[in-house]
Amino acid sequence: MNETGAAPVVQTVPCEPCPRPRFARLAVVVAIVLSLTALAACSSSGGSSSSGEITVKDFKFTTAPVKAGATVTVKNNDDVQHTVTADNGGFDVTVDPGKTATFTAPSTAGEYKFHCKIHSQMHGTLTVQ
Repeated sequence: MNETGAAPVVQTVPCEPCPRPRFARLAVVVAIVLSLTALAACSSSGGSSSSGEITVKDFKFTTAPVKAGATVTVKNNDDVQHTVTADNGGFDVTVDPGKTATFTAPSTAGEYKFHCKIHSQMHGTLTVQ
């Protein structure tokens, strides 16, 4: 009640939605563009990349196709030293236990057989695209 004994009049005004901050819209646009760029890169790579990896574990090599001239990282997950030595002499790296080493893949597409000079039972193939 007010001084005159009448109930106070309360006027309600509908609230308009707050405008979204510009930076939020920009963040959404950037996220979409980055997602599309990542998808395009995946679909155009054809299963090979500009860098590759050979993993050594339990005296076995695991490889994935790489592009010609790519940097190849050899990761040794064993407790002993290994080499990755091309049968044709095109590359040769020694990798200590738990370490990595790198070499450049051949510049011509093809399949390159390799072996470990220390452990004659270890063989692999590097596919260059």
